[in-house]
Amino acid sequence: MPPFWEKIEHYNSRLIPFALVLLLGIIIFELFIHVENHSIELAVKIADALVITIFVIDLIFLAHKARSAKFFFKKYWLDILAVFPFVLFFRVIESAYRVALATERLTLGQAILHETVEASKSTKVLAKSGKIVRIGARILRIITKSRLFMKVHHGRKKQKQTKNKR
Repeated sequence: MPPFWEKIEHYNSRLIPFALVLLLGIIIFELFIHVENHSIELAVKIADALVITIFVIDLIFLAHKARSAKFFFKKYWLDILAVFPFVLFFRVIESAYRVALATERLTLGQAILHETVEASKSTKVLAKSGKIVRIGARILRIITKSRLFMKVHHGRKKQKQTKNKR
């Protein structure tokens, strides 16, 4: 690997502990603090994107060092899930739901007024479930990048190896 990319990998690996602390702060913020200020929400989204970027760069270097694609997916599947953008998936579902409601509203007239009230309640539920999934994904990122996970994961490997030798 060229020296430039080695430096990038080195600095990125040094950023991971800070990214974990930032991610923990984001999780605590989203769980316990409700702010109506859009600039603060934007700052949280930018910080989350920065953390994901650090983890994606780390994942790219892990993929580059992996012996094969099978080995990479077998060993780092949890890391891949941790950076997967589940929020986009839920936004697409929510958009499709809203489009379906809009077309239904045009065709059903007065009856749709009642449905819109009910749909807004379910849209709020979808938004909350999206928030829960985002928090879950962030927790997954913390777990996969922490040393505790590595110790537990390697400890299980050693146990399997000793069982196989017997």
